[in-house]
Amino acid sequence: MTRPVVPPHLPAPSLLLVDDDPIPRETLSTLLAAEGFQVVTASTGEEAERKLREVHPPFELVITDLVMPGKSGMDVLKCALNVNPSCTVLVLTGFGSVREATEAMELGAFDFVTKPMQIDQFRNTLRRLMERRDLAHERDELRAKVLALTERAERLETTLGRMEILANQIAPSTLQAKPDALEDLERLASLRGKGLLSEEEFEQGKKNLLARWLA
Repeated sequence: MTRPVVPPHLPAPSLLLVDDDPIPRETLSTLLAAEGFQVVTASTGEEAERKLREVHPPFELVITDLVMPGKSGMDVLKCALNVNPSCTVLVLTGFGSVREATEAMELGAFDFVTKPMQIDQFRNTLRRLMERRDLAHERDELRAKVLALTERAERLETTLGRMEILANQIAPSTLQAKPDALEDLERLASLRGKGLLSEEEFEQGKKNLLARWLA
């Protein structure tokens, strides 16, 4: 028996399936649910756009037919990426619309699948789609960590600058006689940044250093 694309022990990724034809929509919805996805369907581009804007957290994955009456799959693609830039979008298209599918990829679609599709080939595409989603998650987590570290470093530089000014105002001669005082403060701040000192312990350490400067 073929293993599902999403292992049973992992949370089911949220997926919006958009197709105006009820037969392939229902068939694909059943297949995707069996592969471990949490599937929501839409029968028009307008309905898809409404659900994309209303659902929170936003859909991680979108599979949309390209050619539909009214709002097209291209419109759904643009809306999905506008709502969630990390969303992974797969486009379904007939053989006569490959050029349009290529344009969709240039706008940010992950890939396209021609209809009628081969099930095994479609499963392989789903696996690649999941790999892309996981990479996007890792990228977003790394960006968040870098931002947090940058903000912490900026706060630390501000704190050190203020402490240096304060130390010079209070006891410039004492500070010159004790050049290791600021080094002690930097070590304290480094320990706090690494999570080895609580905020209370850091503040108490600063008070102790001030007392030493004034001694």
